[in-house]
Amino acid sequence: MADTPSTIIWWLKEDFRLDDNPALVRAFQLVEKREMRTVIPLFVIEPSWLEAPETSGFHVAAVLEAVTKLRQTLRSMGGELLIMHGEVFEVLQQISQDIALHAIVAHEEVGADRTFKRDQRVASWCREQSVEFIELIQTGVFRRLEDRDKRGRLWKQFMNDKPFDAPPAELIAKRIAVPKKLLERRSDLAKRPSPSKAGHVLSAEQSEHRQTVHHEAAVETMESFLYRRGQAYSGGISSPLTAFDAGSRMSVHLAWGTISPRRLWHRTEARSQDFKRKRDEDSKAWRKSLRAFTARLNWRDHFVQRLETEPSMEFHSLNRAYDNLPVSEDANRLEAWKGGRTGLPMVDACIRCVQTTGFLNFRMRSMITSAACHTLRLPWNALHIPMARWWADYEPGIHLSQLQMQAGVVGINTLRTYNPAKQITDQDPECIFVKRWLPELKAATPKEIIDHQESPCSYYLPPIVNYKTEVAQMRSDYYRLRRQPETKELAATVYEKHGSRKRPPRRKPKTTTSNTKQMSLLEEED
Repeated sequence: MADTPSTIIWWLKEDFRLDDNPALVRAFQLVEKREMRTVIPLFVIEPSWLEAPETSGFHVAAVLEAVTKLRQTLRSMGGELLIMHGEVFEVLQQISQDIALHAIVAHEEVGADRTFKRDQRVASWCREQSVEFIELIQTGVFRRLEDRDKRGRLWKQFMNDKPFDAPPAELIAKRIAVPKKLLERRSDLAKRPSPSKAGHVLSAEQSEHRQTVHHEAAVETMESFLYRRGQAYSGGISSPLTAFDAGSRMSVHLAWGTISPRRLWHRTEARSQDFKRKRDEDSKAWRKSLRAFTARLNWRDHFVQRLETEPSMEFHSLNRAYDNLPVSEDANRLEAWKGGRTGLPMVDACIRCVQTTGFLNFRMRSMITSAACHTLRLPWNALHIPMARWWADYEPGIHLSQLQMQAGVVGINTLRTYNPAKQITDQDPECIFVKRWLPELKAATPKEIIDHQESPCSYYLPPIVNYKTEVAQMRSDYYRLRRQPETKELAATVYEKHGSRKRPPRRKPKTTTSNTKQMSLLEEED
């Protein structure tokens, strides 16, 4: 180890921001307390991440865009950001050959089994090297939460605390730096392996439609939602026609950490005060929509908490009794569903939409899951990887929790079997959305498209299964299993461990400077 003053590494994961970043604040505190010289921001491009089956071009584009913008911001303030390629464990070993490490500070990541094992290995290495490894929460999800009844109080406490402000430029220039010898070792963005080698290059159409992901874009999206688009949130997020605008569109920023949920919650609560005493219709609509949105921020953490509490749900149903549900072994069904070729117009339109844009509103995400599990009788775990790749706002805890919930294998919620034809009638009666993504149906009338599920028209391929027959059989199988004593016992255990409790009452955010550690949604908390 080099004979140099000890330094602190701020290890960035999905927290590409300076504003309300507890890990960055702690790193600065350690430097000041120990009278050290430097905080080194470190981001590692991991081959295991690039090669992971769930990683897609949407994810790689978001991360590279966010980290590049953050590096530009730090440089404009006199700082620097070190970007290296390799597994984190190996990169830290390289760094320790050149500088003396005192501590590594990062946020607690609630991710897949791959990242959990990576963090365990980093922690083990730190213990061996006498390097302090500090992980801090950045959302209202709590590690080692033994009593689900306490989550509401802890969440309320965390969210009510005042967000940390971004550090001033003088502090960045004084404390954020990367030693020259590390810059010589770095694998910069221009030197890293091309995403094309990992199959992560987006098409021109995908690049055009995907959301921009960095902190400034997050703030702009938040403000446009709170001051322009958000009035239509309640009611506008159900239809794929209106959800692209009426939805908050903040989920991609929450997923990649370009804004903190606490900052978003405080800004939303502050905006709500503008309508508190107004009785006009516009103010009434705003109050209803903002209440719905803040509630969903709570539900977002509620579902991520499930993965934190029970990581095995990545591989198994929360209620293992539902592993016995009969499923189809016809591989053609899965391929048809993944390709948007089921013959069910709304399902196929939604799948083609999300494959191009990386976004789909919650109701439609639920519908395509229901179509796969309840109509095509596919097992939920066969959908995990394909769907994870589709979502530009992929968040493992949300994705896995909602995938299992919509499949019905949690067993503590009402089973919802979405009728795709009814969703057209309710959400796209003129078939504008369907025709946008299924140009084959351009000449068809709305009635022909809606009736296609039962009476196929000549414009489009016929449904690969009979909706009514398959769903009726699935529901029979499901409720037969649900009524069994063992299933009920397991459901009670699942509820005790993962079930929602009474939603915490809304409170005005505190102004103190202290900081402490069943509505449904997928990655888009709309």
